[in-house]
Order: sequence, then structure tokens, then C-alpha cells
Amino acid sequence: MRVALALGSNVGDRMNNLRKAVQILDSKGVHVVAKSDIFETAPLGEVEQTRFLNACILVETSMDAFALLNLVKQIEKDMGRIERWRWGPREIDIDLLLLENGECIDDKRLRIPHPEMHRRSFVLVPLNQIAANWVHPQLRVTISSLVETLKDKDKTLIKISSL
Repeated sequence: MRVALALGSNVGDRMNNLRKAVQILDSKGVHVVAKSDIFETAPLGEVEQTRFLNACILVETSMDAFALLNLVKQIEKDMGRIERWRWGPREIDIDLLLLENGECIDDKRLRIPHPEMHRRSFVLVPLNQIAANWVHPQLRVTISSLVETLKDKDKTLIKISSL
């Protein structure tokens, strides 16, 4: 199964946090098949905090979505993520976005496609680099089409580096 994941960090060595998460996933048998660039983005919400670094990856795994969710939550914990408030600072954040097969999941622990991804430039812009032709299964449009619907101000992410 191929899965699109979003990565974010705004606490500590943000770039290293993203790269370390990718390395840990790969060491756990979750094969990374594509990586976007890393973008710096403004945080959501009204609380003053450090800007985020965000990226997306495509992974291949034999795990089901819930097993993958458990793994990424454990990786977040092992990397020192502290639960704060909604949209608060994060050492590392790993979200499951889409399944390549178009499957939808609506569970109290996991919703795929990610319910807010189509509104978030910090997800869509990097995802478009690696999965432009993937289709959002509920909206029935490609990722590249979703990027086109973003307002120009929402497309102004700062490209920092390769992941």
C-alpha cells in the first residue's frame, strides 16, 4: 500500500526532526519512495510561535492504515513530542493524508483523507511535488487541481531545502 504522509516541526532542530522521522520510518520497514522539498510556513492559530518546516513523503508499506498510525504516533512520542494545545508547537508531527487506492476511513482515531488537507497550502504544495495526479477521493479532483484553487497568498511558502 502507498500512503501520503505530511511532516511538520517547529520546535528544536526543525530540519533534523523532519529528516530523522523519515529515517526512522524507513528503519521500521516503511519504505520512503518519494520526498518533497521542505517549506517554511506560518503556524495556524492565533498563538505566537516559531514558523514550521513542512514536507510530504510517499511511503510503501505492508501495514494497514491503523498500524501505520500507531507507528507514527510512537515515532512522535520517541522523538519527544509533547502534547500541548490544538495547532500548538510540535517537535514532530506526522499525519496520514491519503491512500493511493482512494480508500476512505472515518474513525474516531483516523480520518483519511485528512479532513483539512484540501485547505492547507503547507500540505498541498509539497504533496503536489510528489503526488500531483493522486485524486482526493471525496472531492474527486487531483492534488494539482486543489493547488490551483488556493489563493495566491496561500501559495507563498518559502522553499528551504530538499528533504
